[in-house]
Amino acid sequence: MRFILTMPIAFIVLAASCVVTQTQAAASTWGTITQGKWGTAWTASPIQKILPKTPIPTTKTNGVQLYAANNEYEPFQIVLTAKTRINNIKVVPHTLEGPAKAKIPAWSINVKNVEYVNCTTPTNDGIEPGLYPDPLPDHFPYNAIEGRNAAAWVTVYVPRNTPPGDYKGTVDVVASGIGKIVVPVSLRVWNFTLPSVSRLRTAYGNSMHNAFRYQGATTKEQQRKLVELYNLNFFKHRVSPYNPYTTYEPRIEEQNGQINIDFSDFDVAIQKFFPYVNSFMLPRFWMDDDVGFGKGADGQRKKIDYMRQVAEHMVDKGVLKKGYAYIYDEPQPDVFDSLIEGAKTIRMADQRIKILLTRRVEEKLIGSVDIWTPIVDHYEEAPSKARQAKGEELWWYLCCGPKAPYANGYFIDYSAAHMRMYHWQTWKYGLDGILYWNTMYWQDNPWQIPMSQPPDRAHNWGNGDGQIFYPATRAPSDKFIAKGPIDSIRWELVREGIEDWDYFRILQDKIDAASAAKKNTPAYAAAVDVLRQVNSCVPSLTDFCTDVAKIESTRERVGRAIEGLN
Repeated sequence: MRFILTMPIAFIVLAASCVVTQTQAAASTWGTITQGKWGTAWTASPIQKILPKTPIPTTKTNGVQLYAANNEYEPFQIVLTAKTRINNIKVVPHTLEGPAKAKIPAWSINVKNVEYVNCTTPTNDGIEPGLYPDPLPDHFPYNAIEGRNAAAWVTVYVPRNTPPGDYKGTVDVVASGIGKIVVPVSLRVWNFTLPSVSRLRTAYGNSMHNAFRYQGATTKEQQRKLVELYNLNFFKHRVSPYNPYTTYEPRIEEQNGQINIDFSDFDVAIQKFFPYVNSFMLPRFWMDDDVGFGKGADGQRKKIDYMRQVAEHMVDKGVLKKGYAYIYDEPQPDVFDSLIEGAKTIRMADQRIKILLTRRVEEKLIGSVDIWTPIVDHYEEAPSKARQAKGEELWWYLCCGPKAPYANGYFIDYSAAHMRMYHWQTWKYGLDGILYWNTMYWQDNPWQIPMSQPPDRAHNWGNGDGQIFYPATRAPSDKFIAKGPIDSIRWELVREGIEDWDYFRILQDKIDAASAAKKNTPAYAAAVDVLRQVNSCVPSLTDFCTDVAKIESTRERVGRAIEGLN
């Protein structure tokens, strides 16, 4: 990999509201811990992408202040800016101690290294090429190069049933020649719990064949081990993959024109994985998939029989309500008639099957779609709200577009605030879910080539598009590697955004359930006001807050408001 050493001083923020640079925003909340002949140690928000030359903040801090609910993950960054080379840097978390000797054990604090990818071609104009932080491999001793930043990503998980209150502890940084740097950590644990399965519906592509290829999984046993590890990663990030059942698909047999389905493998997946998802793609319900039965009338009869059996089995297992028939992707008007016929076929199989279409609300298609899923810049509020009022769902998605000024945080070389604000927009506009086309579209090695392209390579999609995970190996392996994927900063921010959304949902539920007496209290007024503040941070789809301090203070106020209504 060829590195570009000339980097932008501050990361360009691509939004109109609350426009500040990443470094300016961070200075109000985060700051310098200590300095020495070797350089400076400082802390940074997860909403700040630390470029190799991001300036050291001018403010000082006495430590890290975090806020989190039970069953929540809360990250922060520790940065070393080296004056001379620093070797063998290790980050060591310690137990946090709280009220009445309650503890958050050290093993609940995870450390990852922040690595860079070389974005030689920017996603769009107005962004400088160069090194951008994104991969987060598991922590191992690393080095800091003179004149550049080296960061660690630290995530505190608050276990369920942790007593609320204030917890304190430290994270130590040790390295050759600098001794030990102590970073004090204070954590306020709220008196409420986040759900393990978010109420915000999600559907993210999971092309497991690419993981099998990179990690040398050639046997069914090896592949299922990777499915388990990758699914676990999805679940910890509160995201539902398209196909949590990969390698466990139903087995279809045809005898004398009759369709028989063996669900024994699929039932194993239902038991192991489905309690941790809020959606899944029904297997082989795609309009153009004839399931091997042929395209004629007899083939259609057999496919209807297949879909009916699948639906009935899902009902028996209590999971059909989570399923969706992804009927077609981004259809143009010339296929609307075929779509209507395809939807009729699914309705003939079972009226309870929900049909998902990646398209904005179209008058002609009403009655054929249950989950409308437009790309963000095609979202139209009035017709969408009308369909939701009829009991249909409205999701949306981002992919290779739209680009700035929209909040497309899936691009590596965009501001970290984009991903958080995308979820705040999802809340403000009342969307029911988020879809994303892939997490591991590894056409090229993402460690080396971050720019994503279509299969014909006719143009560029954007840096990181469709590849939020990194393979567990830096190159395809001939030997089996039994590891989950390498996370990215963007993936961590997806979880942060979903947790934000769940905060808003919890608070709104408490507002809605408030008694008449409680509605006359200052706590109720504060709760209503802070949700207004959340919405004010995203005036429109192209105008949103990027001020780290404002984002974090607003979210803190939401937490305090939930506590106030408990």
